[in-house]
Amino acid sequence: MLRKLLFVVLVLATVLSLGKTKLAFWQFMMDDALAKEVLAGFAKEYPDIEVEVVQLSWSTGFDKIVTAIAAGAAPDVVELGNTWVASFASKNVLLEMHPEDLAKYKNFPGANCAEYMGKYYGYPWLLGTRAMFYNVDLMIKAGLDPDKPPETWSELLEAVKKISALPGVYGIGLPAGEVYSPWQEWFLLAIWGNGGDVVSKDLKKAVLNSPQNRETALFYQELSKYALKSKQKDLGEAFGEGRVGFLVSGAWSIGTLAQSYPNLNYGVCLIPKPDKPEGIHASFLGGEVLAIPSQCKNVDAARKLINYLMRPQVAMIITKHYPGVYPADPRAASDPWFEDNPLHLVFFEQLKTAFPVPPTPAWPKIEDILTNVVDDLIVRYKSVDEVLSYYNEQIQRVLDEVK
Repeated sequence: MLRKLLFVVLVLATVLSLGKTKLAFWQFMMDDALAKEVLAGFAKEYPDIEVEVVQLSWSTGFDKIVTAIAAGAAPDVVELGNTWVASFASKNVLLEMHPEDLAKYKNFPGANCAEYMGKYYGYPWLLGTRAMFYNVDLMIKAGLDPDKPPETWSELLEAVKKISALPGVYGIGLPAGEVYSPWQEWFLLAIWGNGGDVVSKDLKKAVLNSPQNRETALFYQELSKYALKSKQKDLGEAFGEGRVGFLVSGAWSIGTLAQSYPNLNYGVCLIPKPDKPEGIHASFLGGEVLAIPSQCKNVDAARKLINYLMRPQVAMIITKHYPGVYPADPRAASDPWFEDNPLHLVFFEQLKTAFPVPPTPAWPKIEDILTNVVDDLIVRYKSVDEVLSYYNEQIQRVLDEVK
């Protein structure tokens, strides 16, 4: 009798399983335990959809996605780094965002992460950005009010000069001599804040030598006179040791400072903006984008999964495990977690004026050029006009290669 009962249960389970829609979800952020926690609510809400979660590694994930698409075996939903979207979208292997979803998410911070040539190919899921750290004790010693950290370029320059006058201290840390950080922490952000860019809106023309960028480069070069210039890791240690007044960095530094320099008295503020009325507190936007490959055969179910993951209370589960990535949904600001973690709330606020890199497949080569731009400006102190003119030609050459 017991065997018959078990057999019936097994048959029913098999029948129910066969009746389910199965989704393959490839992602980077969640291990098995976190994925189970995040998707528990989805399983209750959509018992007819079964999600198979695969965690990719950042070292091999991109190639695995490319290989799967080439083999016609793409997952139904895939997490992409925001700088990858243009590459995939340009090859027509992603579906455009459904109009209903576009209306819902188009104005979210980070929606531009998924934009390519005026169309949207993904959903901004989790976002990260940069803000400015400041040493409270150094500001006091320099006669500055730590309750009013610099909001504009001129205020920052004045504060940096005063702090650098203290013995053994630099006013600010500016990254140099390595990839990524020289333009991510802070040069390119300053360009955006001043209304400039490095590539035209149609992604065809280099605009590095614009008047706005010349103004920015002159400011950056002046600021560098009072700066410790080194790799980001070295600058982080110098800030923790109290040898640097200001430092632009990501939210990961909050955890690093708490662990390595628990007694450091510091704050976090928005990145200063140009003094002109149209200047903005621009920052760099990195993000995790959820996309539906064009090979997906369960688009409706895939959209249900993505819309579930986009909910602020769901995305906040991941934030609480990995502080430094935040939901794109602005409603997440009301989550009580931010009351206990006010420094992270500054980063969440900074997301409103954060921008992704231009969505061109040529970007990996352009970012290498920008590293050289910063080094020539602040390490070698070359002429601003010569630097911008020379590298503008380099960027144009790269853009012409991808036409």
